[in-house]
Amino acid sequence: MLLLGLHFGHDSGVAVVRDGRVLVHLVRERLTRVKHAGGLDTAIVQAALDAGGITLSDIDAVAVSSTQGVELLFDEPTSFSLQLTREDSFGVPCSFLDQISAEQLTFEHLGTRGLAPFLPSGELAGSWLSSAFSAMFPDYAMGRFSPEDTVPFVDSFITRPHWDEGAGLAEIGQRTVQLEANLRYGFHLPLEVTLLGQAFPGYLIHHHLAHAANSYYTSGFAQAAVLSHDGHANGQSYHGGMFYYGNGKALYPIAPHHLNLGAMYDRVGQALGLGHIGPAGKLMGLAAYGKPAFADDKFIGNYWDAQAAGIEDLASSWLVFCRARASEQGYDLSVLGRPESATEPINADIAASTQQLFEEVRARAVATLAQLLQRADLPATNLCLTGGTALNCPSNTQIAEHSGFKQVHVEPTCDDSGIAVGAALVVHHSLLGAEVEFGERHSAYVGRRFTPQQVVDALAVAAGELTVTPLASEDIADRAVEDLLAGCVVAWFEGASEVGPRALCHRSLLVDPRAAENWARVNQVKGRESWRPFAPVVLEDRAADWFRGLPLPSPYMLFNADVSEGNIPAVKHIDGTSRIQTVDSEAGGIHRLLSRFAEETGVPVLMNTSFNGPGEPIVDSPADALATFLELPIDVLYIDGHRVTKVNQSGV
Repeated sequence: MLLLGLHFGHDSGVAVVRDGRVLVHLVRERLTRVKHAGGLDTAIVQAALDAGGITLSDIDAVAVSSTQGVELLFDEPTSFSLQLTREDSFGVPCSFLDQISAEQLTFEHLGTRGLAPFLPSGELAGSWLSSAFSAMFPDYAMGRFSPEDTVPFVDSFITRPHWDEGAGLAEIGQRTVQLEANLRYGFHLPLEVTLLGQAFPGYLIHHHLAHAANSYYTSGFAQAAVLSHDGHANGQSYHGGMFYYGNGKALYPIAPHHLNLGAMYDRVGQALGLGHIGPAGKLMGLAAYGKPAFADDKFIGNYWDAQAAGIEDLASSWLVFCRARASEQGYDLSVLGRPESATEPINADIAASTQQLFEEVRARAVATLAQLLQRADLPATNLCLTGGTALNCPSNTQIAEHSGFKQVHVEPTCDDSGIAVGAALVVHHSLLGAEVEFGERHSAYVGRRFTPQQVVDALAVAAGELTVTPLASEDIADRAVEDLLAGCVVAWFEGASEVGPRALCHRSLLVDPRAAENWARVNQVKGRESWRPFAPVVLEDRAADWFRGLPLPSPYMLFNADVSEGNIPAVKHIDGTSRIQTVDSEAGGIHRLLSRFAEETGVPVLMNTSFNGPGEPIVDSPADALATFLELPIDVLYIDGHRVTKVNQSGV
């Protein structure tokens, strides 16, 4: 069966899934060059079909989802429409439909347009969220489309009375849960999807169910506990995330956990001056510069625990508390929230305290999930973590090392960029009942792939600015090692692009990790803050010799390790840790390059960071790579069999 997954929220994307395997996964930001781009267009749908070698008529069904509350925006509104239907083309039951009347069976009754109020003409214009959404949905923000041109998104489905009443984590852990078919089939709606003039059967999928499916069905686990949580909502409802249980082909919602960690973490990052879009990654790195001086147990718990402690809004109360404690202890508050003073004690210690709170609450939530499954006598030796909070490497590592679960999986697209894949996988397996092939690692290299002629054509456009040397495949690694040993910043472009927000060495910048000055140098190349750390890529079979304290292999750069060898200062953070990526031969030419570097130096490690300019998505196409190479002070580019330098550049 061939499914098309469509995700319309921020970090929107399209996935082509055949018989449970991801053939193609494209994230729109890579095509539009707008970071975290939302909405979909004809171009990305066609690009995904082309990359999969299929036509639209080959598709059997379409899975649709979005970011919570965000309406479905397509660049040609007349080319995309959805109709809810009570007649499921595949005979899949839908318990949510059984609860709603025929009169409610429209998107106008059930759906929301949560983005519209934040646009320039909306009632919440001028807020920081308005600025963020306007950046991610520029066509919508500029008035090219009106709300009437969009389809409302439905993300409220079946519920249980005790879910709505709320409970603290300890109370949730004492409840008795069952694997209910009503819940398994209660978080979707059957559709008729019209796309580019063709009609398909389809399903609208709950946001967090798509997160959970993306993690579970790519984990290789036959059974697993699943925790999904992101930065949406305050924790009152299940819109901030849920507990799930994967059992074979079935994925069961268990209960909402009512966490509000994601929203709190983002708000603290914004208050510290780390930006309105994506501050969490910077906050995670900044925390290592401080100490958790403001830790207090009264903040540990979920939304309802906070309410019981008299805390109305976690983020606001936490920031007020930290500021008051800092004032009492004589901190210099004048630099609070100033980006240029990020590593000053007031900012760094709030960051460290926030990270510790995040880790403690998330660990308690994992323990609650384990307790629920144990009480229900359900096997729970494996754990999947997903949602945007699963990008937090120290927390993932803490859980992997101390939660009691034997194996912990985090997928490379655990943020909203993976929703298209998850929506398609939950339809294929849990709704349509297709069996899962367990035990296989899914590849992260399922983005666009470019032909040799496309690379040559892109090089020809900038021929007057470049010196291009074609290389035989067996010579590429040798020549690249020479450049690395000469101190070059090397841009590396090979094969299909990686998916997710982390650079996984198909679109990367690489340097020698033994030179401590490369840390500052590459931050300068990329226009980043000087204090921000870099990650190492390491040969999988030698990772244990250089790093410890994390689950291995670690192919997606989602766990922290303690550095056990000292000769790689450029990738060793101030706290002695590194966010590592392990690679084997399946990763492509980067494995050969690392092997040759290890032969020459004894070090099977390189510094690896994303190949992009300031504020830009990771490069995707050869044209993107060349534009960024020419714009930034990068020394040499290796691009699918070619070594490229700049005409006016000497010494390389």
